Amino acid sequence: MNQLETALYTKLTGASSLTSLLNAGTASVFHRQAPENAAPPYVVFGKQSRVPERVIGGGAVAWEDALYLVKAVVESPSALLAGSIAARIDQTLDQAALTVTDHTHLACHRDSDVDYVENATGGQVIQHRGALYRIQVQPS
Repeated sequence: MNQLETALYTKLTGASSLTSLLNAGTASVFHRQAPENAAPPYVVFGKQSRVPERVIGGGAVAWEDALYLVKAVVESPSALLAGSIAARIDQTLDQAALTVTDHTHLACHRDSDVDYVENATGGQVIQHRGALYRIQVQPS
């Protein structure tokens, strides 16, 4: 994980109101992909894009604009628990201050919602609910 991903992981695992809803507490927060044997409910987060914004003239990086997917994954035909976890993710991240090593935090906010259902092998229904979060940081 890079410094921004470490900050996100720390913020998510530090929110007991969120981790208390997960199968294995803080051990149920995964970067990019959950392990094959992970039991839902859990949270997965990962980078969707990260763009360095440069000063005029193409010089040094003035700030970085990143978009991260953060979502709950719940095995259930009902979206109720997935929605509750997504709401806790939002309480944790929307307008939150992040501590990013070697960077100054500028902004973190929900950009757009994510909500879809996966029909898995064996008839299981997997709910995916969360959001894309826009995070802006400035290199120190």
